[in-house]
Amino acid sequence: MRLMRIRAILAGGLVLGIGMTATLAAWTDEENAASTVQAGTFSLVSQTRDDAFASHGSGNAARLGLDATGLYPGVSKAGWIQIKTSGTLGGTVTLSGITLAPPATATADQALRDALTARIVPVAQTTDCTPATTGGTALPLLTVPTAAQLPPAALTGGGANTVTYCVILTLPSTAPATAQGGAVNPMWTFTGTTG
Repeated sequence: MRLMRIRAILAGGLVLGIGMTATLAAWTDEENAASTVQAGTFSLVSQTRDDAFASHGSGNAARLGLDATGLYPGVSKAGWIQIKTSGTLGGTVTLSGITLAPPATATADQALRDALTARIVPVAQTTDCTPATTGGTALPLLTVPTAAQLPPAALTGGGANTVTYCVILTLPSTAPATAQGGAVNPMWTFTGTTG
């Protein structure tokens, strides 16, 4: 009798366990959300008096129209470069380097390099760039202005604005006679940054 009671309790527990499992089932539904994630693009293009807007890397630098042949002491020459974005993102641009290609090796070339000064001045438009343009700090040719001397300029994405820099080279009246006949090929590097 006791054995039958134990069997009945176990059977009832088994039925109860099955019933509990059945009550755990439920209807389900879900909602999903998806999106497209795409990175923006940041790139610069430039133009000068002699070259149209295009990407100008170190191997195909834009020709800065300085007309700086036949220099003599006390003379300044000026040329402009315009820079804008060609990608979707905006950012800033600043002068980041000045190099000579090839480096000055002859005595006259070195004397000319050491005597020349350069000023980089942001201007509103290309017609504002002349040897008489004021502003900027006259620095030795290969000296990059500090951020205080030439702050980064803002660029809007999609080429919505243009930054115009006026580059003014001067052969000071104190230039040594050893600079006569010297030649140098400076290249100014402007670097853009976003983010």
